[in-house]
Order: sequence, then structure tokens, then C-alpha cells
Amino acid sequence: MFELLNRLLVWSNAQTIRHLGWIDRITRQSPRLVIVSLLALVFLSVSSLLTIHFETDIFRLFPADRPAMRLLLDSLEWSGGANQAYFLLEGDPAVLPAEASRLAERLRTLQVDGAPAFKRVVYRIYEESEARRFADLVAFSAAHPAAFVPLNNTPALLERFKPKAVDQALDQLTAELAGSIGASGVGLSLADPLGLRSLILPRLKAGSQALDMDPASPYFLSRDGRVLIMIAEPVKPVQEMAFARKLVAGINQARSGSPVKISCAGAHISAVIDEAAMKYNILSCILSSLVVVLGIFYAVYRRIWPTLMIPVVLAVGVLLALGTAGLFLSSIHIISFAFMALIIGLGTDYSIHLYDRFHTERVAGATTDQAVSLAVVDTGQGLFTAATTTALPFLALGWAEVRALSELGLLVGLGVIFSLYATLFLMPVLLRKTDTSDRLYRALPGLGLVRLWRLAGRWSRPLLWGAGGLVLFFFLLSLRTSFDGELKNLQPQHSEAFHAQELVEQHLNLAPKSLLVAVDGTSQAAVMQQNLAVEALAARLAAEGRLQAWSSLGQIMNRRADQEQIVARLQGTGFRADELAKKLYDKGFSVASFESYLNKLRANSLTSVLDESVIIAQLEASPLRGVVDRHLVHDRSGWHSLTYLYFKAGQLDQAGFVQELHKNVPSARVTGTDLVSQELLAAVRRSAVTGVSLGSLLVLALLLTHFKSLNGIVASLGPVLFGAVAMLGTMALVGMKLNFMNIMVLVTIVGMGSDYGLHIQHRCAEGLTEQQEQNFIQAARSVLLSALTTVAGFGSLAFTDYGAMSSIGWATNFGIGFTVLAALLLVPATLRLVITPRR
Repeated sequence: MFELLNRLLVWSNAQTIRHLGWIDRITRQSPRLVIVSLLALVFLSVSSLLTIHFETDIFRLFPADRPAMRLLLDSLEWSGGANQAYFLLEGDPAVLPAEASRLAERLRTLQVDGAPAFKRVVYRIYEESEARRFADLVAFSAAHPAAFVPLNNTPALLERFKPKAVDQALDQLTAELAGSIGASGVGLSLADPLGLRSLILPRLKAGSQALDMDPASPYFLSRDGRVLIMIAEPVKPVQEMAFARKLVAGINQARSGSPVKISCAGAHISAVIDEAAMKYNILSCILSSLVVVLGIFYAVYRRIWPTLMIPVVLAVGVLLALGTAGLFLSSIHIISFAFMALIIGLGTDYSIHLYDRFHTERVAGATTDQAVSLAVVDTGQGLFTAATTTALPFLALGWAEVRALSELGLLVGLGVIFSLYATLFLMPVLLRKTDTSDRLYRALPGLGLVRLWRLAGRWSRPLLWGAGGLVLFFFLLSLRTSFDGELKNLQPQHSEAFHAQELVEQHLNLAPKSLLVAVDGTSQAAVMQQNLAVEALAARLAAEGRLQAWSSLGQIMNRRADQEQIVARLQGTGFRADELAKKLYDKGFSVASFESYLNKLRANSLTSVLDESVIIAQLEASPLRGVVDRHLVHDRSGWHSLTYLYFKAGQLDQAGFVQELHKNVPSARVTGTDLVSQELLAAVRRSAVTGVSLGSLLVLALLLTHFKSLNGIVASLGPVLFGAVAMLGTMALVGMKLNFMNIMVLVTIVGMGSDYGLHIQHRCAEGLTEQQEQNFIQAARSVLLSALTTVAGFGSLAFTDYGAMSSIGWATNFGIGFTVLAALLLVPATLRLVITPRR
């Protein structure tokens, strides 16, 4: 068995050398064919790239088939929240309504491509244009108070039908009609002469609010009066980015010059703002890091043509990777695309290693062809193994259940492979074309690496023991690492949408946390009946102090059982329509003006128990139809009754609630930000563990084919272990949390970290003492410069405003920094202990 494995390893190495030898020959003998072939591939890649659609919706990064996430996405679609635009006006409460009115008028008249931009714009509980329908609702509720007056408020309702209370109500009616209440006010008074709406409307208004608003204000105004919210529904969905960009431009013009601060949020706004912010961050990081990378390369090697060749190699590698990805993906999320910045560092790594070997051999007296061949065939072995050990862990993520990780794995894996081949094919052609036999090559700077080599030899055991102690220290710190499951923290921290979200949390949220429970069924009656158990559970939790608030249709209308109790007590009042008509006449009113209400009373409306569907239909026909829309949804899949629960952190045991809910209503679905985060965390954890495990096995197998000994494998993987543990420990030390994106840096460390030790081990494992030292200086210089270019290329994301990218950048900086430090110190220390040098 061992003999078979050994033969397989020998055959694999031989094939790698043979493949690299072919690359050396084809670039030497047919450089034009190489260039033409690469141009053809680039043309095909660009054609494929043009078919790819770039997305910015953060929810599309994660699996939508998980229960909590699926319900969250469903609720956004049901409520229209996925397409609505929100405007938050901050300022003096005295001027907010007037400014809201002006802004609403501008938005209603705003046009995009010659057509209205919004279907509707609302900022009041109900608009004046809907006064008639609101009066109809009041008339219905006044005639059927048992359908709306809370059961615990029944004594107050019964009091209204006593003779003295009726007289007082009619006196109040006289005063209202004599005052300046306007046409809408007259309509309400005629529809409800007994003033029963004062017992009904507060309940309806409270049920219509998803936010904590001032109950005394007719506007969507926060309780502190500092923030007024306006909701507008665009005529087109957010996916039409051309429309969204023009809409945002129109919105910016509409709100310009306002004396109050107006913040915008919503899918259209966020899509445009986030797209612009992400593109700016990505492009600025790519350009700045490219400048830094080229500066580092030129400062060390002092050669202009190889320096200018690096952007070409990178461009070819990225284009081929994106073009190939386009064969598998119809769309790519822009956050996944941001990982292509990693290719700047990795692609430059291969150029550094190749050119450093070429330069070193030219200094030693080799001809151009000899130096290029040694660089491609000998150093190329290390590059080939290194690229493969980097690419395969990423490609293993291509099967991850989380889209963010599968796209990341595919793009970076392909980018690494194509960057390697772009380097192997283009750099030799360039070097042979631009180099001359009489060109003078000076020795490259040692960068103090000879001291590291000698230090590692003199203090090998203390260094290794010290590294073990540091690993233990960082491991203990890493146990304190926490996970940030807030999706909003992945967004641009200073964007307008982020600011608007914070305003809502500070001024308008009913409670810091919330849950949504959905009961699904084939009929309205069925879901309303099943939801009774949910309402009973919510009522009990509220009574026990485990909820701040909750809402459902059952809270804004009475179910049949409650109606029956109220009606039974109303029957005992003996109130009759004719008695009211007489009192109206005696007070000097025209009885004919109240005939509609009186006829309903004569039809025994006060003592009628209404079917729930009748009440719901009346609400749907009123300005408060949003109450029904928010709690009851009908779509192609059936009916959905929704209940909202609001609570403080630690107030409600969410896991216990979900368990109890499913005991009472097994078919109920539930979602909330914490539940979604738990689902996503579980999916990311599974993908990360699978990716790291599979990637580690592939790396181990590749290292076996390259080194065929335990010493080489330990030298390659030791820095990986040190770097990963030190990264997690440092993150805990500085208070930085893991999130759904930066956790994948662990895969990066496994792939890239093994490269550093591999290159040093590959060059220094054999030879005389003096030769080992020179080989270390050459390999370590390449490794150090590679790490610097990786930090410059990918770690630069740490300074972006985009939370997801910034966290990735910092984690990369920590991980790569500790890994290269371990490679430069611990690998030579290990070599000096296990290898007896020849003199």
C-alpha cells in the first residue's frame, strides 16, 4: 500500500514537472501563439461577463429556503416593504406636518420617464380625500359596537346608552355641529350621534400602527414628536435599477431646500446607495491597493517592464475567472465580487516568486533562457502546489448552501488558478522579450532576512516553545470570540439607509426586538380560527410581562365569542331607535339627517353578532385597510393570518416560545431577526466547517505529493495553525466579532497560509549551510512581499465604510500577518532542528 502511494506521489510530481516544462517550451518557441490564444480567451470571457447581472440585495446572499428566512421574505412581499420607500423627517414638531405636506405633493407629482414615480404617498392615519370612506367605517362601527369595543370596555359602552349619557352625547353633538369642524367632521357626527367612536377608534388606530407613534396625532409621528415618517410605493420594483437610479435622483431634488432633515430608506434607496457605496469602496480599494502593490514591487526589483506587466497579469486572471463563472452563474452579488480584490494580492504573489527567482539566477550568472526556465520549472513547482492548495479550499465552497460562500469560493478559486497561468504564460514571454544578455543585475536587498535565519538557528527551541505558548494564549482568548448576527452591521455604516434605520430604532420601534407568527391555510375562516390559539398565547405572555406589545386582527376586532358576550349585555339596556329619534327631535335636530343610523338600529344592529368576514370586508373598504393588509394576507398560496410580538432583549425566551407555539399550533411559522440570524449562522457554520475540512484534506493531499515527508507538511501547516488561532484571539482581544462574511477568512488562511511555509520549505530543505541561507533569503523575501501585497490588496478593505468588507479586511490583516510571521520564524527554526546541514 505504501509502495503504491509512493509511486502515485512520484508520478504526480513528474506530471507537474512535465506540464511546467511544456509551458516553458511553448512560451519560448511560440510566444505569438501564447499571446493570441490569451487574447481569444479574454474576448470570450468578456462576452460571458456581459451576461452577468450584479446584485446588491443583502438577503440574496443567504439561503431563502430556511423557515425563518422564508417567512421574512414572504412578509416583505406581502407588506410591500420590499418595494416601499420611507422618508423620515427630523426637526421641530411644529413644522414637520407642513414640510411633510410639501414633500408629499412633490413626490406625488414626481415623474420618471414621463410617468408618475409613485402609486401612493401617505403620512397621515387617513387622508382627507378618504374622509367619506372613513365616515362609512365610523357609521358601521357605531351601529355594530359589539364588533369593535374591547370586551373589558363593555361597562363604558353600556353607560353610553343610559338616558343621561345620551343627552350628554347629543349636547356634545350640538356643540360640534355649531363649531368649525368641516365637512368631514359633520359626516362623522351624523354617522355616530352617540359618540361611540371614542371607544372604538383608539383600538383601530393602535392596531394600524407597526411603529410606536403618537396616538393623539393624525400623522405618522413618533411619540416624542421629533420624527415623522412618510411611506411611498414606487410604480416599479427595485430590480429595475435604471428606474431606481432615476427615482433616487428625483427624490433628492424633491427634498432639496427643506428646513428639516429628510432621510430616505427602502429597497430602491438602499439598492442605489448601497450599489454606489460598494462600487466606490471596491474600486477605490482595488486601485489604491494596485498602486501600493506596484510600488512595493518596483521598490524592491527596480524593473519597469515587469512592474507594468503585473496589472496585465491581474486583469487577464480576473477576466478569465469572471468569464468562466459566467458559464455557471447568471448573477453575482457585489459583495462576492469584492473578494476579487484578493486576486490582486495572490496574482502579484506568483509574479513576485517567479521574477524573484529569475532575478536571483541572473545575478548568479545564468542566461535569460536559463533563468526563465529555472523560474518556471523549479519555482513553478512550488507555485503550482501553492496555487492548488489555495484554490481548492475555495472551490470546495462552491457547493456551500450559502450563496455568499459558494460565489466567493468559485470566484476566488478560479481567480487563483487563472492568475497563476496568466503569470506562467505571460511573464516568461515578457522577460525573454525585454531582457538582454548584457543587462546588469544587482543583488536584491536582503530586507534583514539573514538575521531572521541566524536568529532561528541560534534560538530554535525557545522560538518553538514560545510559539506554542502563544498558540495556547491566543486559543484561550479565542474562546471569548462572539458572533455578530445583525445583518444591518454588514451594510455601509454611514449610508443614509443605515441612518434611517437607526432613527426608526431610536424613535419609532415599539420594542427593540420582534417576532412574526404566520398561520397559513386555504380559507380565511380557517386561518382566523387557528390564529385564536396564537392570540391566546400572546395575550398570556403579555399578561405575564414577557411581551411589550402584540397585535393581530383579534386585537382590533372582536371574535364571535366576545361579540356574543357584549350583545347579551346590550340587550339588557333596552335601548331603542325610536327613543333616540325622539331625543334628536327634542334637541332640534333634523331626524332625517340621522335616518341611516336609525334604520340600522331598527334592524337590531346593536344586538347582532357579525361574521368575522363581514367585519374584515368593512375594514378593507375603509382608509384603515392597512390594518387588514398587515394582519391578513391572501395570495396564490392561500390565506395567511399574521401576529406581531414586540419585546425587549431578554424579556422573552424565543426558543421556548417557538416550542410552545408549535405545541399549540403545529403548522404555525415564526420569524424574527434573531431566528433568521440563528438559521444563517447554522448554514454558514456548516459551510465553513465543510469548506475548511475539505480544503484542509485537499491541502494535505497536495502537500504529500509535493514533499513526500512529514517535515515538509508540518512546515507548511504549522504557520496556518498559528495564524488562524492568533487571528481569532486578536479579534477577541480588540472586541471584533465574527460575522457571516469574515468567518470565511479561515478558508483563506488555510489556502494562502500553507503557501508561505511551502515556499520556504521547498527552497531550504536541502543543500549546504551557505546555500540554505541564500535560498531562505530568496524564498522569504518573496513570501514577505507576497504577504505585503496580499494585505495591500485585500486587507485594504479594512478601511472601507461597508461593514461586511471592513470586517473581512481586518480579519485578513490579522490572519495573514500572524501566518507570515510564523512562516518566517518558525519554519526556519524547525528546519534548523530537524535537518543537519552539509558543509
